Amino acid sequence: MNYTPSYKKTWLAKQIALEMIHGNWEESYAKLPKLLGALQSCVPGAMVAAQTESVYEGGEIVPGKRMFKRVFWSFGPCIKGFAYCKPIIQVDDTWLHRKYTGTLLIAIAQDEVNYIFPIAYAIVEGETTSTWGFF
Repeated sequence: MNYTPSYKKTWLAKQIALEMIHGNWEESYAKLPKLLGALQSCVPGAMVAAQTESVYEGGEIVPGKRMFKRVFWSFGPCIKGFAYCKPIIQVDDTWLHRKYTGTLLIAIAQDEVNYIFPIAYAIVEGETTSTWGFF
């Protein structure tokens, strides 16, 4: 057809296709509590701690609406396997981009043959010490 679409048109088409396949941000966010509940009930030994806060509109609390604040999770095998790791924990982070920003934290250790062993994960607002208040 000898037509080359612009970058913007290609990017928008990709975004529409991804939304058709995976749903939009709001739908994914609404599924988060159910996903965390399923993780805790279906994965033996998994631990999940999530924190939300009230939503305000016009200075008043909106009943029945909560906003995601932070979440921590670890899998049972990671918790049990930590007993066989070296007693040093390292925390690495990566920034989340796009609509929902924050920081993904990963706590890792090394096992006896120096392989990296994941222990726990958390999504928080940032790397400040105030984000650790719910642990």
